[in-house]
Amino acid sequence: MTSAAPAPTSLAPPTAAADPAARRRAAWLAGVGIVLIAFNLRLGISSASALLEALRDTLGFGSVTASLLPTLPTLCFAAAGLTASPLARRFGTERAVLVALVALAAGLGLRMVPATWALLTGTVVGMSGLAVGNVLLPALLRGHFSHRVSVLTGVYTTVMALGATLAAAVAVPVADGLDSPSLGLAVWAIPAVAALLVWSLVRAPHAAAGGTGAAGHVSPWVMARTRLGRLVTAYFALQALNCYALVGWLPTLLSDRGMSHGGAGAMLAITQGAGIPATFALLAFVRATGRLRPAFVLVSVSMLIGFTGLLIAPVAAPVVWAVAVGVGFCSFPLVLSVIGGSGAGAAETTALSTLAQSLGYGVAATGPFALGLMHGATGGWTVPMAALVVTAVGQLLVGLVLSGGRGAGAPEPARRPGA
Repeated sequence: MTSAAPAPTSLAPPTAAADPAARRRAAWLAGVGIVLIAFNLRLGISSASALLEALRDTLGFGSVTASLLPTLPTLCFAAAGLTASPLARRFGTERAVLVALVALAAGLGLRMVPATWALLTGTVVGMSGLAVGNVLLPALLRGHFSHRVSVLTGVYTTVMALGATLAAAVAVPVADGLDSPSLGLAVWAIPAVAALLVWSLVRAPHAAAGGTGAAGHVSPWVMARTRLGRLVTAYFALQALNCYALVGWLPTLLSDRGMSHGGAGAMLAITQGAGIPATFALLAFVRATGRLRPAFVLVSVSMLIGFTGLLIAPVAAPVVWAVAVGVGFCSFPLVLSVIGGSGAGAAETTALSTLAQSLGYGVAATGPFALGLMHGATGGWTVPMAALVVTAVGQLLVGLVLSGGRGAGAPEPARRPGA
């Protein structure tokens, strides 16, 4: 390559940078694209959970596959999440997300085939695309909206929860209307295609120093040598384990206690939806006060209440337990706000996100599978739910440490070892 740079007039980014209207249009397009990605991040998971029993009845798979299906998303998040940073480094974050959306749409579409192999293969492909999107979204926010990370974290996690709520609420009626749970799953490829079409128009922001392009790289293992990296990873692992274990099995737990499939799916929808107003309130509180500890305590205690209720009397007050667990799920946007606001730039944010999500989801993958095995071995839900109560206590303890820095509850900025 020659060292001489082309004339500035031949490059689109400087022209866009000099045009405020073009910058606004680019920002709006990126914002819409991020919202559409967020909307898709839980559709495929919640819909499969709500339809698990119907799929099992239709396709005839056994208890091992039934335990594996809710576990596959977290396994994919752990394994495929490790590819996010290399993909972003090689192609740029925006193109890496485009590849992820292609995989998501293809995987969800494959699940229309009424066969167990298609269900599992489509889940692996689609959830691998989700894994890359999960890891790179904090870096996208940092690159495109560096001064609004906390606000937009609340927006995109809320949209994510809306998508999960919608899928949980209507997956069963949609599948019934199509007379096929497999077709009911494939419907959720449509929003993925919409996100893909919009995101294909998004370009990396101008100004390489703060952008999300391929330039710059920080190894996730560098972040693992920082105190913040270790604490964030531990907390992320526990909250993800608690979340996916319950989301994967809540409808089945309630159905086993006599609730209809539709009613059990509605409880899952309430669980997903309850965190939407709580997310905005908690993140607003953190922005206003700079204190994370009260928010971390609230979500952990709320999760403990919900888990304990589901352990002792699951159908006595299912709406109460569902709301309590839903508020507990706000631990996800809280830890994402820590990730998105940490590091010196998008490269360090990507590294911390890769570390926390890949290792965290690797640990979390044991949750749905272990719950399924415990349920199969004991024939009930007492032991599985007691195990979740224990992990919720662990989440509370780690959250107290993570949110206790500097006296005000804010975590320390990420630093390289020895810095």
